[in-house]
Amino acid sequence: MTSLPPYGSPAGLGRGGAMGGSVPHSYASPFNVPGGGAGMPSNTPAQFYQRSAPGPMPSGLAASPVPAPAPSAMMPKRPAETAPSGKPKRKRPADRVLPKKIEAYIPESRLYTQLQEVEKKLDATISRKKLDMMEQKNQLKPSKRTLRIFLSNLSSDQYVEMNPLSENEDVFSLESMRAPSWTLRIEGRLLDLPNSRKPQANPPKFSTFVRSVIVELQRDKDLYPEGNIIEWHRGEGSPDCDGFEIKRKGDSDVNAKILIYLDHKPEKVKLSTSLSKLLDIHTDTPTNVIMALWQYVKSQKLQDPDDKRFINCDEQLRQILGQPRITFAHMPELLRAHFAPPDPIVLEYTVRTDKEQNVSQFAYDVEVEVPNPMRERLEQTLVSNPQLQRDIGQLDDKITTLIQTINHCKLKRDFMLSFANDPIGFLNQWMASQSRDLEVILGDTRFNLEETRRATFFDHSVVQEAVFHHLRQKDIE
Repeated sequence: MTSLPPYGSPAGLGRGGAMGGSVPHSYASPFNVPGGGAGMPSNTPAQFYQRSAPGPMPSGLAASPVPAPAPSAMMPKRPAETAPSGKPKRKRPADRVLPKKIEAYIPESRLYTQLQEVEKKLDATISRKKLDMMEQKNQLKPSKRTLRIFLSNLSSDQYVEMNPLSENEDVFSLESMRAPSWTLRIEGRLLDLPNSRKPQANPPKFSTFVRSVIVELQRDKDLYPEGNIIEWHRGEGSPDCDGFEIKRKGDSDVNAKILIYLDHKPEKVKLSTSLSKLLDIHTDTPTNVIMALWQYVKSQKLQDPDDKRFINCDEQLRQILGQPRITFAHMPELLRAHFAPPDPIVLEYTVRTDKEQNVSQFAYDVEVEVPNPMRERLEQTLVSNPQLQRDIGQLDDKITTLIQTINHCKLKRDFMLSFANDPIGFLNQWMASQSRDLEVILGDTRFNLEETRRATFFDHSVVQEAVFHHLRQKDIE
């Protein structure tokens, strides 16, 4: 098999390549038909016919500055309490709210609060507008247009009948003799709307509607070992083109069978004969097929009255799905066995070599679906800009850092102001707070003096264990 290059593709079009060479030629364009738009220039080279395409933040509030406890009061952390060196600590959510009563110290902070309120309203407006645009996008359905396909062929370097030589020139001269060849061309053009006053500026190209093209040549395999099947399949990032061409050597007429597989968006499937007869649908999207089957279930009242999740199949549906009772959730899986790829467009053409140019007397119109241009604009608008999102994230990081700095400065000011107003009371309160923290860390090891004066206190197991460890330590020393 040989790949089929589009117009303008450098692969396989040069002299000596898999598709053979080509020479410039002059011929009348088959596009000069009513409703077909402007034709192709007559001096366009055969090997290139393609229109140009249209163009880390700190987190949390800072703690009050307190002196470090004495080394005797410090306890080493347990192994489980130490943070693993390989994993960073998880940060708390960023806080961008100013402290309360900050306006008394910084009057300008009122502007920041007002900006936050405006930001909330703006975010709500943008979210609501995005929802409206998404709903509008879903309502825009693709329009049906007509794609006209043309078939033609060129013949070059044929024998005496096409290139009569002068009487003085040797017919069998090896210098002037070249291998005869022909070029098959498959072209397509999207027709303008019937009531449009001016043609579309940048109409979609022919290859945008095609997923695969397969050409089968009916000729002797022994005489032409290069193969009689040529295929082209749309690849990732394939350039769009207005048509395809195949160049082969030969001096006799060749019958060609052309299979064109359209690229349906969304994907369509062909229904089996029994399911197509039941729903009266030949080719459609899986979603529409399921909806049509659901309408059939409701019209025939096949839904179980006791349990709405189940469907009691009638005789026709039982023969198709193979089960007497199914659930609606199980329906897509059962229908998948009745789906097949859509049928291709089959065109028959005879390559003639008795003329320099041969154009088929028929043009083939195919109905295709063209996406609504407004839908594409809405999709581009709804897609977020990554660079813009990064810029907004960096600004949020700066704002969060400044807010945390303000919070830290306010805590330091409150600490110093409390100490300046009542030094003794502040120190007592601070020491009491530090004592409570130390008790939480070390555990409550204090004893009530009143309890130690009673003999029952020394009967506790804790006291006996403490005396044992004390004597053990003395023996070691």
